[in-house]
Amino acid sequence: IPDSIVEQIIASKDKKAILHPILKIEKEEEYYLLLNVQHPTQQDIAVVVFSKKNKYLGFKVVAAFDEQQKNSRLYGKTLTINKEPTFLVAENKMGEDNAASYEKKGWAYSDSIFKLIFFDSNKKPNSSVIINPIDTLPTMNTYSGDYARDSKNFISIRDLATPNKYQFFLHFEKQNGDCVGELKGLLNFTKNKATYTEKGDPCIIHFTITGNVIAIKEEGNCGNHRNMTCYFNDNYDKKKKRNKKK
Repeated sequence: IPDSIVEQIIASKDKKAILHPILKIEKEEEYYLLLNVQHPTQQDIAVVVFSKKNKYLGFKVVAAFDEQQKNSRLYGKTLTINKEPTFLVAENKMGEDNAASYEKKGWAYSDSIFKLIFFDSNKKPNSSVIINPIDTLPTMNTYSGDYARDSKNFISIRDLATPNKYQFFLHFEKQNGDCVGELKGLLNFTKNKATYTEKGDPCIIHFTITGNVIAIKEEGNCGNHRNMTCYFNDNYDKKKKRNKKK
C-alpha cells in the first residue's frame, strides 16, 4: 500500500496508529484488502481496493469501533460482508429513556468510488433543514427544474453534458416524517421517460414526465434509500422557475 494512502487511512497526526491485515477478497476485476487500524481509543476497519494488476483504486474506512463502548450492554456495532462485496455496518443503541435506536449503512465499490448503497434507520433527524446538493446547478434543458408538493417532498432535475442526460436529487417525508427517502443520481431520458439504475444497487426507479407533472414508480428493492414502511411512488408538479435578480 503506498505510503501516501497509509497516511490518509491513519491520519498523519496519529503517529501511534497500527495497521493489521484482516483478510483479502478476490473478485473478477479487482481485489479488496481489509485492514484493522488501531488507534489509542478506537479501532477502524478500512477497505483498500486494487486492480488485478495491483493498481491502487481507492479506500474507505467503513466502520469505527469505540474502545470505551466495548462489551457495553447499551451499545453495539457489527460489520458484515456479503459476496458482492457490500460492507454493511449495523449500529444499535439504547438511550437514557430506554428507547432503542438503530442505523444500518451498506458501502460498495462502484464506478471507481465507494458508494452508500444501503441505509436504514429509526433515528429522528437532528435538523429539519434539507440540503439540496444540486440546487444551484443549471436548468436550461427541457426537463430541468424543480418538481414538488412542498418543501419536504420534491425532486430537483438539473442539466448534464447533453440535452437528454440529467442529474437529480429526490427527497420525500411521509407518515408525518416517520418515513424518509432520499436519492441522488443520473438519468438518461428517451423521449419523456427515464430509469434510475446503479451497479451494485438493487433499486430501480422509473420516471415519466407528462406536461408539467413527473410520475415516479419504484421497482425492485429501494430500501437502501428510504425507511422500510413507504415507497418512492409519487407525482410532483413542476414549479415555475425563479426569476434572477438583476
